[in-house]
Amino acid sequence: MSNYTWNDLVQLNSPTEAYLSPLSCVAHIDVNAFFAQAEQIRCGYSKDDPVVCVQWSSIIAVSYAARSYGISRMDTIESAMQKCDCLIPIHTAVFKKGEDFWQYHDGYGSWNKDRDKQLSPINHKVSLDPYRRESRKLFKIFKEHCDVVEKASVDEVFLDLGRLCFQKLMVTKEENPNSGLSILQEMFIGGNYQLRSHLPAVPDDLKNLEFEGDVYGASTEKPVIEDWDDVIFALGSRITYEIRQIIEDSLGYTTSCGLSRTKSVSKLGSNFKKPNAQTILLNKYVTNFLDENSFEITSFWTLGGVQGRSLHKVLKAPEKGSIRYIRDTWETVGALQETLNSAIKHSNEDKSGLDPTKTLALATKVYEICRGQYCLPLNPKPVVQSMMSNKNMRGGSCSNLVDCISWLEVFSGDLVSRVMELGQEYNKVMVPKTVSVVVTTKLFEVRRKSGPFIHKSSTVNTKDLLSTGTKLMSELDAAYGQGNSSKFYPLINMKMVLSNFEIMDLNKTVIDMFGNQVQVFKSNAGDSNSSSMEPEEVSKDPVFFCEKCSINFPSLQEFQEHKDYHVALKLSESINGMQEDSKNLTIGEKRLLFSNSQRQDSNKRKLSTNSNNTGKKKKAQDDSKSILRFFSK
Repeated sequence: MSNYTWNDLVQLNSPTEAYLSPLSCVAHIDVNAFFAQAEQIRCGYSKDDPVVCVQWSSIIAVSYAARSYGISRMDTIESAMQKCDCLIPIHTAVFKKGEDFWQYHDGYGSWNKDRDKQLSPINHKVSLDPYRRESRKLFKIFKEHCDVVEKASVDEVFLDLGRLCFQKLMVTKEENPNSGLSILQEMFIGGNYQLRSHLPAVPDDLKNLEFEGDVYGASTEKPVIEDWDDVIFALGSRITYEIRQIIEDSLGYTTSCGLSRTKSVSKLGSNFKKPNAQTILLNKYVTNFLDENSFEITSFWTLGGVQGRSLHKVLKAPEKGSIRYIRDTWETVGALQETLNSAIKHSNEDKSGLDPTKTLALATKVYEICRGQYCLPLNPKPVVQSMMSNKNMRGGSCSNLVDCISWLEVFSGDLVSRVMELGQEYNKVMVPKTVSVVVTTKLFEVRRKSGPFIHKSSTVNTKDLLSTGTKLMSELDAAYGQGNSSKFYPLINMKMVLSNFEIMDLNKTVIDMFGNQVQVFKSNAGDSNSSSMEPEEVSKDPVFFCEKCSINFPSLQEFQEHKDYHVALKLSESINGMQEDSKNLTIGEKRLLFSNSQRQDSNKRKLSTNSNNTGKKKKAQDDSKSILRFFSK
């Protein structure tokens, strides 16, 4: 008999609840030295070439071939070249001051002895757009092969494999169709089970199912697969191996993967063996994995910052073995919460990041995370709160308003590209409502000016964004720079921030956006104002009547199509302006908008040119891209 129930298994098939099942299977996949790999692939180098990605004189990514020479991101480019005389430094793409597009300058950089080929941070800004573009290619593959994907960063994702494993286990016949698994499938298909009843034991022939990757803690003395959670992980390891292989074959990137029940443990697993490795953490070996390696409470995803360090101090956890110490010391959530309450109230330690009103949630999180059981759902569509383009100024690169506008042009190009790419990734139109320009003055004073984003099109473009930013910067300059420039310029830092995004789904129809305005009028013959009169029999067939056009329609479908026409007409008029014959204007509005002389002149022109323009008008109507042509009157 299994330790798991039918409910645990069936829950896997729910995209919103699979993460709560004891049988859940979550993967974390990240690209090895992503920026360095991206440049290596772009420039045609092999995995054995020692490539590093450079920003000015700093190294921001080191390939594994370069790491074999002892090079790390702590090195400067000069010290790295001393360690490896065959090092291949590649600088990131850059924007140039006054330009709204980025480009590569291969062979250029601070290491180049030719001064004309040394990219200067004074008049350039780094662009990460190439890496975001590669990230979208990767994300597309993940989405094609898994239904629930959370993008954790530009080079890493979480995958909920619940439905995929469930389908392989209970629906497909690709795993030996003659095995004992067919009995389980027949029980499921026939509904011959109770949700609270335990699953049958794993058939012996299924215990030989092979894993793809390294199973942590596995022993040759006993079978790896003992229960259904092990079977799920075996199936999940095959899925992630296949996805990773597709990425390497199609894009050239190697990846590392961690597979476990929870997001936090899977992330530790993907970093456990690199590069190009896959670590499977079975439920029965998770605590050993956490205790036998150099993991601490601050190693967990979401606990690596201020909160984790404060937690480590107030719980008086040892420098090494803090996970086991917390797990062994507090056997219940209540006991851990009580300790936290007391420590936060009386301890002299730094308590930054510890909210005294949320100790129950924190105690629950710490209790479960130390046991490898802290379950969090995947967030497939993170909400964008704001977007920023930033530049730390060097020397006198921003000494007056003209310089500021030149940098705003760079920021505008950077932000427009990112907004458009994010919209394409999630199939949405994203338009910010607010633009802010923030500067740090010569005296390190921060000045900010915000205003509405004024745009003439339905999407974000560089011209409109630059115009809005220039207006805001001009106001800052007028308020603080003019007459006091020695305290304002040169600026130390400047940034443009977009916020309050309006997000529109591209999959929505006109009716979804404007609301279904269909109204069904039931006509009652002989209607009377007398309430005492007995109601007459109403026809069972509804009458579909348009009041604006005074037309009856025989069916609801035709009436809806006609209503769609009116919605489209209203949308067109809001964009292109009202015409005199518009059905959306009252008689009074027509008289105010169109004078008698205008109507007479218009009629004369129509009469005189009618015969000449008949052919042209027909062609114009045919060529029109107006939204009205999709709707019938």
